[in-house]
This record gives sequence, C-alpha cells and structure tokens, in this order.
Amino acid sequence: PRIIYTTMWHHGRTPWYVKSGGEGGGIYKSTDAGESWKKLSGGLPNKVGKIGIDVSAANPKRLFAIVEAENGGLFRSDNAGKSWHLVNDRNILRARSWYYNHITVDPNNQEVIYVLNVQLLKSIDGGRTFDVVALPHGDTHELWINPDDSNNMINANDGGATITFDGGQSWSSIFNQPTAQFYRVIADNLEP
Repeated sequence: PRIIYTTMWHHGRTPWYVKSGGEGGGIYKSTDAGESWKKLSGGLPNKVGKIGIDVSAANPKRLFAIVEAENGGLFRSDNAGKSWHLVNDRNILRARSWYYNHITVDPNNQEVIYVLNVQLLKSIDGGRTFDVVALPHGDTHELWINPDDSNNMINANDGGATITFDGGQSWSSIFNQPTAQFYRVIADNLEP
C-alpha cells in the first residue's frame, strides 16, 4: 500500500495580524493512497501551527517534523509516526514558522537534516545540534538533494536558485538569472 503523510493547519493573514495555529491542525497519515486519513499524535503538541515534515529515504520509518507550537520544535519518529519525541526546541529552527518551516532529510543519511528558514541550517547528528550553511542569498524555501550524490544540492531562495557540488562548501552565483520576488501588485483601476 502507498503511505502518504501530510500536514494541515489553520492560517490567516491580514494587514494587521497573522493567525497561525488552531484546532484540527497536525500531521495526518494515509496507508491506503489517500482514501482515509488518521491524525498522528503520540508526543506531538495538541495545538499546532504550520508543520514541515520529511521522511528519510534511507530509513522510511524515520520521520522529522518541524512544528510551530507553544512547546514546538524539531520532533522525530522512528516508528513511521506512531510516536514522536522532541529533539530540539531552539527558536532559530522555527522563527517565522508560518512563513518557513521546511525540512529536508538527506536521502542517503538519516542523521543529516536541513531546516530551511531565513538561514539554511544543517544537522549531522539527527537534529540535536545545527550549524548555519553559508549561502549567496537568504530566505531559503526549498532544498533538493541528489539521491545519487548528497554533495549535489539545489537551494531555492528569495534570490533565485543556487547549486552546490561539494556539500554546501560553495554555491553557484545568483547573478546569472533574472529573478524577482513580488510582495505587492496593484492594478490600475482605469486600465485594469
């Protein structure tokens, strides 16, 4: 059977406030390709906001989740989501979590984890400690790791996309692509 994990959270953003979290949010698992879903708990906070989740390709029973919650942080499951334990509650991992909260596990090593935030954070000890990975641009949102060579990665950030072939020691330039990020667009009412 095809196993699927997904997350759900209550979110609202207006010019005067951001609401992220509420009842019903959490991690959900389907063991029948999405026909039915079960909410996972077993050690996760009850009231949660945005959650980033990834499954280790090296060990599919190991999951990591970066959880926005009052008592949130980086959680790990070693039994395919049946139970969870808090590995790291440092705020840097979940700063502006309603905007970030992305996590990527190295497909070849279940102990190597990347948390994407303003900075790219890397752990080589299963999430207990993290170091900042230097990048040409901040605000990291996606990370692809080559399943055949973990030294080859692509990072998508607010400056574009950068590529490394040496595990993040050096990255390609962001000045070779016409990229831009728009936060506001206003239509002309006379010529919409």
